[in-house]
Amino acid sequence: MFIDAMTDGAKIQLFVTAEFYKDDFELLTKVKRGDIIGIVGNPGRTKTGELSIRPTKIESLSYCLH
Repeated sequence: MFIDAMTDGAKIQLFVTAEFYKDDFELLTKVKRGDIIGIVGNPGRTKTGELSIRPTKIESLSYCLH
């Protein structure tokens, strides 16, 4: 699963795989645009060379109420 995380105009890609991600995938289906999330993981590059993070944990910090 690929997720684009944005902050202050900067974008980084999350490359979520069952091999590295140890939490429940249910949270990832509930994340909506504008939600604030915390990410713990290792940086790396995909096969196309794009900078990405392979998360081991993703936590919902705040939901977007707008």
